Amino acid sequence: MDSPGRAELPPRMRAAVLLAMGRSTEEIGPEIGVSGRTVRRWRARPEMRADIRRVRLRLLDSAVASVRAGAGE
Repeated sequence: MDSPGRAELPPRMRAAVLLAMGRSTEEIGPEIGVSGRTVRRWRARPEMRADIRRVRLRLLDSAVASVRAGAGE
């Protein structure tokens, strides 16, 4: 299920990416080798919340670029 390169990220960053994509903490935990509770604790930290926001912005930028490219802009 991992895309190339994502498995190389540290577990907290992988969790931030997956949270930004809308995955649940209970799904994420086993995928990265920690409990869902650990992911919930990480998610509550201000630095993790900032990481999640940054990932969401990158995902949005990428989606907008794809739409523009498809529209011929």
